[in-house]
Amino acid sequence: MSAPSLGGVSVPRGDGSAIVRLRRGSSITDFADKIEANPAALVTVLFHLGEMATATQSLDEETFDVLGTELGYKIQVVSPEDEERELLSSFDIDFDAELEAEGDEQLEARPPVVTVMGHVDHGKTRLLDAVRNTKVVEGEHGGITQHIGAYQIQHQHEENERAITFIDTPGHEAFTAMRARGAKVTDIAVLVVAADDGVMPQTVEALNHAQAANVPIVVAVNKIDKEGANPDKVKGQLTEYGLVPEEYGGDTMFVHVSALKGEGIDELLEAVLLTADAALDMRANPNKDARGIAIEANLDKGRGAVATVLVQSGTLKVGDTIVAGTAHGRVRAMFDENGDVITEAGPSRPVQVLGLSNVPRAGDTFFVTDDERTGRQIAGKREAADRNAALAKRRKRISLEDFDQAVADGKVDTLNLILKGDVSGAVEALEDSLLKIDVGEGVQLRVIHRGVGAITQNDVNLATVDNAIIIGFNVKPAERVADLAEREGVDMRFYSVIYGAIDDIELALKGMLKPEYEEIQLGTAEVREVFRSSKFGNIAGSIVRSGIIRRNTKARVTRGGKVIGEGLTVDSLKRFKDDATEVRTDFECGIGLGSFNDVKEGDTIETFEMREKPRV
Repeated sequence: MSAPSLGGVSVPRGDGSAIVRLRRGSSITDFADKIEANPAALVTVLFHLGEMATATQSLDEETFDVLGTELGYKIQVVSPEDEERELLSSFDIDFDAELEAEGDEQLEARPPVVTVMGHVDHGKTRLLDAVRNTKVVEGEHGGITQHIGAYQIQHQHEENERAITFIDTPGHEAFTAMRARGAKVTDIAVLVVAADDGVMPQTVEALNHAQAANVPIVVAVNKIDKEGANPDKVKGQLTEYGLVPEEYGGDTMFVHVSALKGEGIDELLEAVLLTADAALDMRANPNKDARGIAIEANLDKGRGAVATVLVQSGTLKVGDTIVAGTAHGRVRAMFDENGDVITEAGPSRPVQVLGLSNVPRAGDTFFVTDDERTGRQIAGKREAADRNAALAKRRKRISLEDFDQAVADGKVDTLNLILKGDVSGAVEALEDSLLKIDVGEGVQLRVIHRGVGAITQNDVNLATVDNAIIIGFNVKPAERVADLAEREGVDMRFYSVIYGAIDDIELALKGMLKPEYEEIQLGTAEVREVFRSSKFGNIAGSIVRSGIIRRNTKARVTRGGKVIGEGLTVDSLKRFKDDATEVRTDFECGIGLGSFNDVKEGDTIETFEMREKPRV
């Protein structure tokens, strides 16, 4: 049924119970297609509801709720999981049914996947270094892991050669998303706690991630060789968080290690394997197409997009066509953690993959498709959905009532940023940290583009159009890009440690804030007599009681402690018949306050100025 809505526009109306399902980032046109309406009519309805949007602009969930309520429809925005399931089902891909079809006879034992977590500088990477006997930590900026890496090692356990896959996660507070992702892909979490430092904020956060993912935890008490080390204190602290050592009657294995001296490493590996065998059913079907997750990805100058992926089931082979997030392509080559070429990778195997069309995001799932065309179509649809969702997220909601006022008051101040980094996880962490900076309501931060790889001419061009600052994290500009940026006046900043970027942007945002002013009193004068002047109006014959009365300063008049005149200016100031610029304490003067004539004997005239207040 069609009925007039706001402004006399005729649109199909629902009965209040009709449900319309929309994907994230849908536009008015998408909604109009669902209810067979004219998009222009819906734009008009939305306009009358106090929202401005074009027919093709991506809208957020709140705006659709307002529009749906007005037209009698219940709007359901499809969750990312349902959206992905619907997308894949349109290509006849059903992973849930595939998993249900697997029986015990198809499943084979696989190595455990272990994520090393903990607070910054507690020795996680040095511990892995001791496990692998390679110097990973030496290449890090400031000794802080800013990437995520995966490695597989072999260990002799009960006369059998056992493989264990390790995933290293950063401990800096900015990398919450990467720790959460590490917990989700893992079988066992190794929580590294420094014996001389104890439980710290990121220790607790990592512990919470592991417990939320229902992952068994093995505690490595590191730095036991340091002076002041107190392993028992660590055990007591962790008991409060539900990790009770075996010697206290609990079921959590605590292992004392010194990553620096290589002590306790074998005991730690034994604890990992014992926990895995006791608590987990680590099996997967290797005889099918591979599925897994992208742990990290970067853009290599010579090799193109390089993704570190963890195979979770099936076997990945060179020549397979895969889709990882919005990236797709044929696997041209695979390398293990030592850089050696391999031709296939089974369950729990981390490998570097070459051949993808672009850089996937850390945490994107990957799977093998039947042909390249299907992979390209799936990646294309994902990219379009992501782009629409990002546009909806970026859209600043502002109603008609306060739009003009916000512009007039100069309240709409935005700092635009373009983020480029060497790996996708670091860019994600940097964006999350920057968007958490709080400097009040007067300023907003917007990331208009983020990407992996060197800063390009396209980045500079985008920065020129949108007046943005380019942040390079462990990357530099490509050839001739620096010259272009200098010509265009684009500000490029480069960082190798994440908190350097966060601090600088916070200072920049504070610099953009409208200045805060405070009132500084200059002087007060008591009115002794009022003179009438045809030229200047009433003149207050006064004596200065404190400070200085200065011409052209702001003033107010008080009577009996109450303000009777505000927003005034000292228009004229005289000493006897002569004009004066200022009159000091205990001197008499005549004060003219412009058109304000309600001055009486005994009134007090206060003069003041507004000074900018420094921000702290």
